[in-house]
Parts: sequence; structure tokens; C-alpha cells
Amino acid sequence: MSPGAQFPIRIAEELVLLMLDERSGYLEMVPGWDFSCVMAGAVLADLALERRIETDLERLYLVDATPTGDGLLDPTLADIAESDEKSDAQFWIERNTRHADEIVASTLDRLVERNILTHESGGFWGLSRSVSRSGTYPTAAVETRKESKTRILSVILHDEIPDPRDAILVALMHTCGGFKLLLEEEDYEERLDRIELVAKLDLIGRTVAAAVKDSTAVPKTRVAVQAKPIPKLGWLDLLRKRDFRAGNLTKGMYEIYREHGPVVRTPFKMRGSPMVALLGPRTNQWINRHGRFYLRTKDYISDFEGVFGAGRTMPGMDGAEHYRLRKELGSAYSRTALTRRLPEVLDLGRKSLGRWKEGDVFPATEALRNHVAGQVTQLLIGVDCSDYADEILAYEKRALTTHVQGSLPKFMLSTPRMKRYAKRVTELYEAIVATHTPAQRRGKLPDFADRILELHKSDPQFLPQTDLVFPFVAGVSAAIYLGNALSFAVYNMVRYPDLHARIRDVAEAIFGNGREPRAEDFSHETIDVTIRHCMECSRLYPVIPVQLRTVMNECVVAGFQIPAKTMVLICSTAPHYDGELHPDPLKFDIDRYLPDRAEHLTPGAYAPYGLGTHTCLGSRWAELQLAINLLLIAYHLTLEIVPADYQLKIDPVPKAAPNKKLSFRVARIPNPV
Repeated sequence: MSPGAQFPIRIAEELVLLMLDERSGYLEMVPGWDFSCVMAGAVLADLALERRIETDLERLYLVDATPTGDGLLDPTLADIAESDEKSDAQFWIERNTRHADEIVASTLDRLVERNILTHESGGFWGLSRSVSRSGTYPTAAVETRKESKTRILSVILHDEIPDPRDAILVALMHTCGGFKLLLEEEDYEERLDRIELVAKLDLIGRTVAAAVKDSTAVPKTRVAVQAKPIPKLGWLDLLRKRDFRAGNLTKGMYEIYREHGPVVRTPFKMRGSPMVALLGPRTNQWINRHGRFYLRTKDYISDFEGVFGAGRTMPGMDGAEHYRLRKELGSAYSRTALTRRLPEVLDLGRKSLGRWKEGDVFPATEALRNHVAGQVTQLLIGVDCSDYADEILAYEKRALTTHVQGSLPKFMLSTPRMKRYAKRVTELYEAIVATHTPAQRRGKLPDFADRILELHKSDPQFLPQTDLVFPFVAGVSAAIYLGNALSFAVYNMVRYPDLHARIRDVAEAIFGNGREPRAEDFSHETIDVTIRHCMECSRLYPVIPVQLRTVMNECVVAGFQIPAKTMVLICSTAPHYDGELHPDPLKFDIDRYLPDRAEHLTPGAYAPYGLGTHTCLGSRWAELQLAINLLLIAYHLTLEIVPADYQLKIDPVPKAAPNKKLSFRVARIPNPV
């Protein structure tokens, strides 16, 4: 039985369910003192219902110190039992706010384990299908309870008689302003008297709600947060770091974090404004939990979107629109979508590898980008644009340089060469549209372009024609990410002969004796060594080491106050080199990801695909495609590093990759294509 499944559903859990906005996938609870007080009050209310405490407006009394066995309640019960304080509920609510993050995290985990909530990629939440269908959820081994919103709205809108528990929920929701989120403004104003009446029906709810209200107005024990001055770095501070000079931004940012802490003011500027860097596992956790309330993406990317005629794109969206687009396109980017087209993946990969002959020497990054580009473009958008992908990517890079980084004047995007490349973008769009008519796609599995065009057709207001070019260019751009990642993966496979042999053994088992593999041959268990190899490459050499955001609401991160409109550089991969999280961090060690170590599961420790609501939607697709290509190379080719004494250096922009000095020689072709 899952943890928490043997207990009734708690008031804290129902508060979370009441605050879930299924349209946006967000939990509509703004972190801070007020919400912490509400969650602490919910725990006290549950302890009262369990007859462990009693409370009135003047005192809180311990009735029974026997633990409930529920990890959500017992830490607070133990605090009360062990304390000599003779205080009221407000005191204990304020004291218990220090557990608020743990209460919320534990609550969410329990709701997922009990199959009441689902947790989706990017930190979005939703009701499970079983709850949505039945309108109830299990609360104990044999007990069920009607879904929270249906129950509470019936009490408020239809004057149903509440039980004591529901009266407590109404009181707490009213205290934190939850009904303003749950009801339309007109309904809220019309039913306010009813809300206030129900909130006063139960003594426990009335007492706890009054204590929460007093705490949010004039706290007794709250200590004012004294924001610390943000350390300021100069260019010399960065240039002294050998890792920055070698292009390893991830390791360089970790060294900055180790010396200066989790929040630093950098010498980097965007549009004339200095940028603040967020570094370390603590800030990663903060972004995952709270970033949606304080950070947004559109400020830095809007001009770049405009280059391609777009007004809204997935990278530039936040909130409900972003969640909807992720859900609409999620199936097109999924691992399942790739496994369904496995014969195409293998055929495209083999055709590309067949171009290389014994003795050939080729530049690693350029060749492997082109190798992947043919696959990515045909799988995602049904067009082989490998002949002009470089031109589209060069145009995209120039657009980034002028409109995001601001390091080139905007007229540099209008040079004769860039105008030619811009025409290539138009040609790409026209080719996609021409090859995605019903007759052209008959009998073919749907791809990403099909899904985009279908969404445009079904809802042209949500996804207008002006916004179609950008996602297609992004599909081509995905080749850079995968090509760079494959370059690092092949380099490290060839560099470590023992590991190379293990990956080759897996490839022999899958492809040997002319065997044509099936989807199940690429399960995590079957290709475990290859997956862990790619994960370790992503730890040491993430291709997207940083992300940009704008602070939309003033916030305090790790004790540092960051004003609104500040541009932040999220160094999500800096913890990859933290020796406390990853012992001997410079060692290439694929066993870090075995179940008994699982270093990547430590909160904030491993983030090669980004953080929060903008975590890469196609991460599982990318992971599998990377592994398949590495196995194909290991099976068909024996490669050598050229020059033999090559020491890895990284070109950090536009996406991190091995520098141009790295090449591979085809030493042998053990299994010709």
C-alpha cells in the first residue's frame, strides 16, 4: 500500500486539490507567509479531528500525544507534545510555518501515489482519469469521498448542509482568498454571505481560521527577512576561471557558486541591463516549486519570435496557454511516438552511417549534427531539409544574436546572405504544408507537423497561421541539440574502451545476426548501460547549460531580494559538478544512476533538460533517439579520436558542443551497413 493510502484524505490534501486549476495545470497558491499559515492551520485542524489536540480562541491543549502514524501530522504533534509553551493556535500556526514546504511536497507526493493527482512533465498537475470519471477519490482502504470542488461548491452555491470537515475547509479557503480563484467574481460577491456563514459553523474551523487570519495580519513569531546584498562579479572574476576560458560554462558556474553563493550579479548584460545568476541545488528547487509565480519567458524571446512572424510560441508562453500547448503537442514529442516509427529511425540512421568508409576522417560535431538532422527533420516534420538545414540554423543563430543577446545590430539580420537564408525558412514552411495534405499523409503515422497543422485547423484563434513557422524552425533546431549531445556521447564512448565494449555488447545483442529489433529491445532495462552513459554525458556536458527568464514579481531567493524586471540567468546545471551531490564529480561514472545511488534523483542535483514549467517536452524522445544512434554507431563502426591526444574543449554558443578540433577516424567497419 502506498504511503498515506491507509489514512483518510487530509485537509491539507484537499486544500491543494481545491487550488488546482486544471486549465493551467497550476496549483494556484502563491508561496509565502500567508499560504504557509494556511497549510500549518490545516495540519492543526486535522490533529483536532484526530482528537490529539483541542483549541479555542485563547489556548491550544494537548489531549493525546500518541502519534497518528501519519507523517503529515506527527512532526507538528511531536512539537506540541515536547514543548513547554502554553500558547494559542496562532502561536502554533506561526511556529509550524517552517514545515510548510515539506507539508506541500509530502501532500503532492501522496496525492500522486494514491492516483488522485497526476504529475506531468514540466511540473504541471492534473486530476487522474479515475477521479475525473468517477467524481470521487479513495480516502482509505474501503472508503471513498466525493471530489473536493464538487462537494465544496455544492455547499456554497446550492446551500447543501456541510459536515464539520467541509466547514473547516470553507473557513481555511476563505481565509486565504481561495474562493476568489474558485468562483467567478459575480458568484463570489453573491455568495460571500454564505461563505462567511459556513466558515463560522465549526468551532475548530473558526478557531484555526481566526488564528491564520491574525497571523497573516500581525504575526506573533514571524521574523522579518533581511535580504542580503547580492555579490557582484566583474569580467576578471570570470576570465580568471580556466573552465570559462575552456568553454565549460557548467563547471565554471559551479565554481562561482562555490565561491560566491547561490545568487550573484554577473557582468553579462542584455539590452543594457545586468543579469543576475541563480546557481546551486537550492535555487533549482526554488525554481521548480515557485518559479511559475515569479519568472516568465516572453520578455527576452518576443523580438526573436517576431523574426519568424510569430506572436506566441511555446518557449515564450506561460500559464494556461503554455499548459494547453504542451498537452496538445505532448504525444508528438513522446518516447512512444518515436518507438512507433522505429523502422524509420533505424533506416535513416543506417543510410547516414553508410556514407562513411574505412579510413575516413570527419569533424565530430558537424558530421554528427548532419547525421541527426536528416532523422529529426524527417521524423518531426516529414521533410528532408538536410541540404539547407545549415542555412536555416545560421539564420536562427543570427536572429538569436541580434534579438536575444543584443550583441549585433539588428541590420545584421538584413544582409544579402541573411535574406537568402530567410527565403530558406519560407521554403521549409511551404514544403511542410505541401507534404502534409490528406492524400500525402494517407497511411502514415502522424508526426509533429501533422499535430501542429491539425491544431491550427481546429482552433485558428489559439494557433494562427502566423505562429506556424516558428515551431517548424524549432524542429530543425532540435538537430543541433541532439547532434551536439551525440558528439559528446560518442567522444566519451571512444575515450573509455571498457565502456565502449559494454555498449558494443548491447548493440550486438540488439542488431546481431541480421536481427531487426522491436520497440521492446530499447526498453530502459535492455539498454540500461547506454542510457546511463548518455545521462552521464548530460551531467558533465549539458548542451543547454543555462536558461533566461525575467522576474515578473519581486521575490526572495535563498535570502536575496531580486526586484521585478530583473533578467536572470538560471544556471540549472551548475550542481552537476557539486561533489556533495555527485562524489568525485570529474570522474565519468555511469553507476551514479543505479538505484542504490540514484544521484540524479536528489532534488535540484540534475537538470540537463531545464527546470519547472519549461522543462524540455521532448526529453524522453531525445534520450531514446540519442541511445539508438549511439548503439548503431557502436555496432557498425569502430572509431578513433583524432588527434589521439585531443583534450576536450567546448564551444559554448549557441549550444554547447565539442570544439572544431575534435574529429573521428573510421578505424574499422565490423558490421557494414
